[in-house]
Amino acid sequence: MKNRGKCIVKKERLFYLDFVRAVAAISIIMTHFNARYLYLSPPAPEKAIITTTVSNIYIGNWGVSLFFIISGAALMYVYEERCDWKRFYQKRFFSIYPMFWLAYSFAFLYLFYVNKAVPAAGETPKMNIIFSILGFDGLLVENFPMFYILGEWFLGVIILMYLLFPLLRKLILQYPAAAGIGIMLIYVWMVFFYDYNFSTEKIIFTRLPEICFGMYFVRLRKKVDAKLAAGAFVILILNAVFKPSWYPNLQTTYVGIASFLVLVYLSYHFNNLIINKICSIISKYSYAIFLVHHVIIARMTASFDLANIPVLYSYILFIAVCVVIAVFSWLLYNFHARVMASVFQVYEEIRAGKADKTV
Repeated sequence: MKNRGKCIVKKERLFYLDFVRAVAAISIIMTHFNARYLYLSPPAPEKAIITTTVSNIYIGNWGVSLFFIISGAALMYVYEERCDWKRFYQKRFFSIYPMFWLAYSFAFLYLFYVNKAVPAAGETPKMNIIFSILGFDGLLVENFPMFYILGEWFLGVIILMYLLFPLLRKLILQYPAAAGIGIMLIYVWMVFFYDYNFSTEKIIFTRLPEICFGMYFVRLRKKVDAKLAAGAFVILILNAVFKPSWYPNLQTTYVGIASFLVLVYLSYHFNNLIINKICSIISKYSYAIFLVHHVIIARMTASFDLANIPVLYSYILFIAVCVVIAVFSWLLYNFHARVMASVFQVYEEIRAGKADKTV
């Protein structure tokens, strides 16, 4: 394991990626907190934190779109010069699964203790636990019974993105124009002609323009100047004002890309010591935040009468939720780091012992 990650060269962190990732992470927390009000009977959107939409699309779709774009950009930035696919998959495996399994195990045991029953059991076939182990339960739960607790559908699509990335990278580097045309043809079919019993937005092919836009953005060394940012901002304003009713997935794509360009431009002007530090911290713990926030929001909001609390209390509760999420994200991240350090140490000791025996 000493060679893990040798396919990449250590690069300088790009502030705009941390900045956009921080914005996206906060928007996802807001989304799932506000959803508690949107699914009340009757709904109480007036108690939602700040907003539930951005430029005529649901804020959750907006945040997820930003995550896909920055994921593509970050991967291309790190692996543009060289990517040994075996080491890439090894690194991605260790970046996703151990922390996910730890978080899932903690949540499973906690919910089992609180509810005195196996979480999400019902009529779920026992063998379906394999989809939870693989991180695909959130992606499949709307169509099949799953032991789904945390991670949601986004995780499954991200895993598929990692599986496809070496191929996408090769196509974009070697055949940029042809790759772009092919991606758009697949996307057009998904948006306008797909008609099957599975949410279009959750299919990796629908998200290819966002992922690949991030990759092209880095590949072309594009900086967002004032004119490009202004044009993107106009698109956001027009979509918010006219509120078109056409194809939600299409709107999510161009609103997400336009928002990314505006946020990158803003990052040039917000890059000071304090904001840089805040964004780097949120970015560092973003995966841990993603894993713990669902359960924390559900448990904390369940203890309040959301239908009757004042708006001020809603904001106070949101702050309290964010504090608890921060604490548990930190605990999960650092516990995971210690566990993995111990695992790799034991592995190296075993390897060293075997080497000594062969001498």
